[in-house]
Amino acid sequence: MAVAVPAPQPERARRNAAIDGLRGIAALSVFAFHAWLYTLPEVRAAGSRDASPLAAFTAELRIGLVLFFVLSGYLLFRPWVAARLGTGRRPRLATYAVHRVGRIVPAYWLAIVGSVLLLWPLAGAPGVRLPPVEQLPLFFVFLQNRSAETVMTLDPPMWTLAVEAAFYALLPLLAALAWRARPTRAGQALVPLLALGLGVAWNRWLSGFEIPPATLAKSLPAMLPYFAVGMLTAVLVQGRRLSGRAALLLAAGGLALVTGDMWVHASAEAGTPLAYRLRVIRDLPAALGFAAILAVAVARPPALLGARPLAWTGEVSFGLYLWHVPVLLWLRARGLMPVSPLGAVLVAFPVSLLAAWLSWRLVERPAIAWSRRTRRLGANPPLSPAAPRSAGTARSHTRSSAPGAAPSPPGSPPRHARA
Repeated sequence: MAVAVPAPQPERARRNAAIDGLRGIAALSVFAFHAWLYTLPEVRAAGSRDASPLAAFTAELRIGLVLFFVLSGYLLFRPWVAARLGTGRRPRLATYAVHRVGRIVPAYWLAIVGSVLLLWPLAGAPGVRLPPVEQLPLFFVFLQNRSAETVMTLDPPMWTLAVEAAFYALLPLLAALAWRARPTRAGQALVPLLALGLGVAWNRWLSGFEIPPATLAKSLPAMLPYFAVGMLTAVLVQGRRLSGRAALLLAAGGLALVTGDMWVHASAEAGTPLAYRLRVIRDLPAALGFAAILAVAVARPPALLGARPLAWTGEVSFGLYLWHVPVLLWLRARGLMPVSPLGAVLVAFPVSLLAAWLSWRLVERPAIAWSRRTRRLGANPPLSPAAPRSAGTARSHTRSSAPGAAPSPPGSPPRHARA
């Protein structure tokens, strides 16, 4: 008997506003951190105006990048989990690759060019770190983290995009391994747990350096535990709903883990055994806390996370992530922004949000639409009338389906992910 295929839903109906809200929180957290960092007299992450608890807490808002990585791990791995557990179709690699390119590359390339135009004339200004001009091509192929002369230069948060791109390339291999495992939650959890262990082992090795090279510390292996936690979340929440009490307890526990991680990092003194342990586990407790909150957003979306202003910020979060540091640096160098965190927020945030909206409307959304309709490289093959929608042709990583629906491979996004 033929099965009728439901008519496509409007785009807004297919979004999980709570996940957009989490993206919004991640982007706002990263912006607030940089509003503090890039108004310091000496722009360096270890610097601080004072030793006050407020300054220490503000410095720990960098934690938003961990949330972006967790979201990417969840949203990218979920289609394969759904397919293996029998609730979706196995993603096509061509479709996955084209969706990833359409989602991040055009907006990212534009931000590289924009950063060069805005910041190159400001060489020597506080916070402006420019790479050698002959190494600019590394940025366009996501290899800036491989060189000590380019990592954390130009638009510094872009280092996380290089990590994201590396994860995009690795994920099909991880998914292929998971496909060989048993089609049970326990079987599908093996690969995320393996990735988690490998990432922790890498950071354990890095802890032996007095000062780990940035090219190693800002790498996919170092960040792999965060992606792995997101992948594990995809396994654990697939097809599940939460009671109100369970959701409340899970969200409260997740929030406690995140704030506890921030407090421990803010209070740890260099050279102590605690500081050494933190170099191994890094922000893994916060990643677990974010995963708990993400599970609530998926299995019982709270209205607070889906509030329209927050969800809209999440919708444009990729552009906000890409453009806010060049905006902060340019406004400071031109004397157009008070050199204080509050002044940076009041002046630079509206400008950054405008740049993000323009990026979304003029670049990201058209590129996403192209990536979903093109047949190049065998992407987006037409489906037979009786076939369910392929997880490989589902939403991009900045778009997440409602609970129970198979979303697309993302990317937040951090999805940029990003700090």
